[in-house]
Amino acid sequence: MRRIAHLASRGLLVFGAAYLVLLAFLIVREDALVFPGAGRAEADWVVPADPALDWDSTRVSADDGVPVFLLEARHPDTPPEAPWAIYFHGNGGLVGTPGSIGRYRLLHEAGFNVLAVEFRGYGLSADLGTPSETGLYADARAAWAYLTGDLLVDPRRIVLYGWSLGSGPATYLAQEFGPAALITEGALTSAPDRAAELYPWVPARLLMRTRFDNLTRAPTLEMPWLLFHAREDVVIPFHHGLALAEAGREVQLIPLDAGHNDGVLADPGRALEALRGLAGRIDR
Repeated sequence: MRRIAHLASRGLLVFGAAYLVLLAFLIVREDALVFPGAGRAEADWVVPADPALDWDSTRVSADDGVPVFLLEARHPDTPPEAPWAIYFHGNGGLVGTPGSIGRYRLLHEAGFNVLAVEFRGYGLSADLGTPSETGLYADARAAWAYLTGDLLVDPRRIVLYGWSLGSGPATYLAQEFGPAALITEGALTSAPDRAAELYPWVPARLLMRTRFDNLTRAPTLEMPWLLFHAREDVVIPFHHGLALAEAGREVQLIPLDAGHNDGVLADPGRALEALRGLAGRIDR
């Protein structure tokens, strides 16, 4: 009996040690898991030539001194007073990847100019620091300052578009500055919420440094909010969108017949109708 108890105790110690090692691994690797697209190869940085979009780019300084790469895409047929969308890509994308460019086209077709933000550690900013929640917020503030300060765009003519993890900087900026409207696609309630779903045996809500807590911000956002979410989304499940819609104020939840990565691109008719309606409200 004592031998059995000894073996059981030893087994528990081994299991506990292995569990602690695994927890330590996840803690150390948190940034790599949250920002898997950081450090992408140069071939993925290039924005392809597109006669339908008028590309320009610039670098500005974030308030912590890090240079921020911005892609400015004006549609040649839009009037000078056309509304602008500040666009934040997901954690696996870049400003020049096809998913981002497809969304710029949708925004242009709806009547928006676009200012896309390349996160530090990504693409042309791959060697300019490592991504973090506070760093992405600084990049977002730099984009807002450029659009409202350098280009003198009225905040009442600016919307924020956050795709997937990009919803975090978008809701942060919405709370800080109060734009005309907010658009999210495939947004998560929070990073710890999603981590807890993926790793139910890990106390993610206690351990994670990265929060991107959209759900806590949702009730404070006092602007129209288009909330796109794909019904077949397995990356950020649809119930995240439902929870955000329930917590928000002026939320229009738009379910998409798509998955996470294709999203509005797979259901462009429904998305374009909502985006055009939003642009029309801003024009008025």
